[in-house]
Amino acid sequence: MEILKKAETEASSQFLKGAKQSEKALATLREVNEDLHSELSECMEKWTAQLERAHFKLNASASDLMALHQEAQQLRKAVVCSKETKNRAIASVKEKILQQRSVHHLMSKGVFTEETCNVIRLLVKAGCSCNYINEIISTILQSAGITTVGTISRTSVSCILREGYFAAEIQLGYEMKNTEGMTFSADGTSHRSINYNSRHVHLQVEDYAFKSSDNNPKQQATRTFGIQSSLDGSSEMAVADWENTLKRITQLYNESPLGKRSGSLLKFVDLLVKLMGMNTDHCAKEKKDAQILEELKAWAVDQHLGEEKMMEMSLEEIAEHLRKAEENMIRKAGGLHKWEILSDIKKAEKRAVMLEEAVADLGKEAFDNLSDEEKRVFRLFIWAGCGCHKDLNTVRGGYLAMLRWWNENESEEIVRPVLLANRDNDPVVQERAAVLDLGNVPTPAQERAFHKSTRGAIKTAEIAGAIFNHKDDKKGHHDIFRYWWWEHVGIPFTFPDTSNNRFQSYCDAAAVLILYSYEFINFLEHLRINKKNSTLNHMETNLWNALHCSSTTTELAVLAIYAEAISYPYMKAIRTSSDKNMLNLGPLHTRVHDHMRKIIDNPNILVGADASFKTATLDGEEWQNPAVVQKILEIIPMLPHFHNLFLAFFEGAAETWIQFTSEFAPGGLIDEATAEERELAWMPATNDENEGALGSFRVLMRRQPQLTLLNHNALAMYFRNNTQAFMAAKFTEEEDFHYLHRLAREANGEERK
Repeated sequence: MEILKKAETEASSQFLKGAKQSEKALATLREVNEDLHSELSECMEKWTAQLERAHFKLNASASDLMALHQEAQQLRKAVVCSKETKNRAIASVKEKILQQRSVHHLMSKGVFTEETCNVIRLLVKAGCSCNYINEIISTILQSAGITTVGTISRTSVSCILREGYFAAEIQLGYEMKNTEGMTFSADGTSHRSINYNSRHVHLQVEDYAFKSSDNNPKQQATRTFGIQSSLDGSSEMAVADWENTLKRITQLYNESPLGKRSGSLLKFVDLLVKLMGMNTDHCAKEKKDAQILEELKAWAVDQHLGEEKMMEMSLEEIAEHLRKAEENMIRKAGGLHKWEILSDIKKAEKRAVMLEEAVADLGKEAFDNLSDEEKRVFRLFIWAGCGCHKDLNTVRGGYLAMLRWWNENESEEIVRPVLLANRDNDPVVQERAAVLDLGNVPTPAQERAFHKSTRGAIKTAEIAGAIFNHKDDKKGHHDIFRYWWWEHVGIPFTFPDTSNNRFQSYCDAAAVLILYSYEFINFLEHLRINKKNSTLNHMETNLWNALHCSSTTTELAVLAIYAEAISYPYMKAIRTSSDKNMLNLGPLHTRVHDHMRKIIDNPNILVGADASFKTATLDGEEWQNPAVVQKILEIIPMLPHFHNLFLAFFEGAAETWIQFTSEFAPGGLIDEATAEERELAWMPATNDENEGALGSFRVLMRRQPQLTLLNHNALAMYFRNNTQAFMAAKFTEEEDFHYLHRLAREANGEERK
C-alpha cells in the first residue's frame, strides 16, 4: 500500500508538475499567439494598404489604357488621313509634272533656251528650210502629246545661227590663246565664178567633257575657220584674208565677257608667233601662201620680242630710242622742211611705220641675244604637202613617162593606143589620115586637130566616167547602166567618179575596165541594139574602140597594178595610221620610194608568175582587188610592150615621188626637227578637211541656194568645232549669252552689204 501511496504521491507530484508546465506552456503559447496575432494584424493592415494601392494603380492603368486606346484610335485615323493626303499630294504633283511635260516653252524670260537653239541648228543642218522650223518643231512635239508655247520666225532662226557662228569664233580665240603652237591648212575653189577658200587650224585644246578645270587633259583637234570668198586667187589676197580673219577673231574675243574674265588680251602678233607651219596641196599658189605667212611670222616675232624689250626699258630709254627713230624718219622724208609741208595724214602714216620699225629693231636685237634653241623655236615654220596630192601627182608623173616611152619608141612595129578624138576634131583627123595615105602634106589645121586629140588609159577612163557616171545627172546613162549591170552581172556597181576627178578614180576606173571589159562591151552593144538607128554616138564609139585596143588595155593594166602595189597601201597608211602627224611619216615616204626601186630592179615580184602580195605591196598585206591582179597576170602575155611601159611608169613615178616629197629630204626642216617641235607643228597627213569642206559647200549651195555664206559657216563651224560643248563648259554667265545676242542682231544683213 505504501508503495501504492508512494506511487500515487509521485504520480500526483508529476501531474502537478506537468500541469504547471502545461500552464506555463499555455501561457507561452498565449504570448506567442498574441504576438502572431499582432504580427498578422500588422501584415493584414500592410497588405490591405498595398492592395488598396494596387487597386488604385490598376484603376489608373485602366484609365491610362483607355486613354491610350483612344490615342491609338486617333493615330490610326491620322495615318489613314495622312495616306490620303499623301496620295492626293502625289497625284497633284504627278498632274503638275504631266502638265509641265505636256507643255514645252521655247523661250525663257523672253529669250530662246539653249536647248531650243541647239534643235534649230540641227534641223537647219539637216536641210530643213528656215520657213518651216517652227512648224516642224510644233508638229513633232504635238505627236508626242506636248503643246508648244512660243513661235520661231525665220528671222529668229537666222539670228540663232549667227549666235552659233560668233560663239565658234570666240571659241577659236580662246583655244588659239591657250595653245603653245598651231598650224594652218587651206585650199581654194570657185563656185559660180566666185573664189572661195576653206581654212583650218590644228592645235591642242581642252577636253570640254572633263568636269574639273584643273589638269584638264589636252587633245589634238582640228578647227575650221569656215569658208570665205576672195576677190581673186592671188597669194597676197589669201594672206590678207588670213590677217583679217585672225584680227576679227582677236577683237571679238577681247570684247567678249569670257575674254575680259581671262584677265589678259589676245594679240594678233601673238597668234602669228604660235604659228608653226602650214599644210596645203602642192600647187605653186599654196606654197607661196605658206612662204608669205612665214615672212609674216618673222615680222610678228620681231614685234613680239620688241614689245617685250620695250617693257623692260625705262621711260628715258624709250624716249631716246623713239627720238632717234623720229630723226631717221625725218631724214628719210627729205629733211625738216619737207616734213613740215606733209599733210597730217601722211605724217600719221609715216609715224605709224616709224613706230613699227622702232619696235622691230628692238626685237631684232633681242632675237640676236637668244640662244640657238630659242631662235629655232621662234623661227620654226614647216610646210608639208597633202599625201593624197603626192599620190595623185606621182600617178600623173608615171603616166607621162609612159607617154614619153611611146614618143621615144615610135615606129611601124609599135602600135600606139587608138586615137580618141572628140566629135569636132575627128573628121579633121580622118582627113589628115587620108592625106597621108595619098602621100601629101597635111594642112596646119589638120596637124593641130591631130595633136590636140588624146589617147590612152586616162582618156579612156575619162570617157567611161562621162558615159556611165557623169557629174551632170542629165548626161550619161547612170541608172540604166546600174540596172543593166545588176541584171547581167549580179552585183550593185557604180562606175568610179572620174567625171568629178576624185582621188584614185582613174586607177579605180582602170581596174574595173580591165576586170569587166567583156561586160562593158556587152553593155555598149546593148545600147547600140536598142537605139533607133542602131549606132553608138561618138563618145560611145570612142570607148568601144578603146576597149578593143590592146595598147590601151596595156596602159590600163599598168595603172591598175601600180595602184594595187603602191597607191592603195599608201593611202591606207596615211589615213589609218595610229600616228596622224604628217611630220612623223618621213620613214613611210622613204619606204614608198624604196619599194618602187625594188620593183624596178625586179619587176617579177609584182608581175611575175609567182608574184605574191606579201612582197609586191607596200605594206605586205592582201591585194585590195585580188580579182583585178589575177586578171592582169593572166593577160600580160597578150599585152604589147607591157614590161617596157611598166618600167617606164615606175621610173617616172619614182622620180616624181622624190620631187613631191622634198620636204622630207635628209637635212631638211622635218628631218632635223625634234620630237617636241614636230608635236608643236602637228599637221594632218592629208588636206581632206579643206577638200571636204569645199565639196560640201558646193553641194549644200546647190541644194539650198538661199543659204547665205554666213549661215553656212555658222553651221559648219558650230558642229565641226564642237562649239556646243565649249559653250556648256565656258559660258557660265548670263552676260556671255547676252553678248552673242547683241552680235547676232548687229550682224543682221551685214554680209549682203
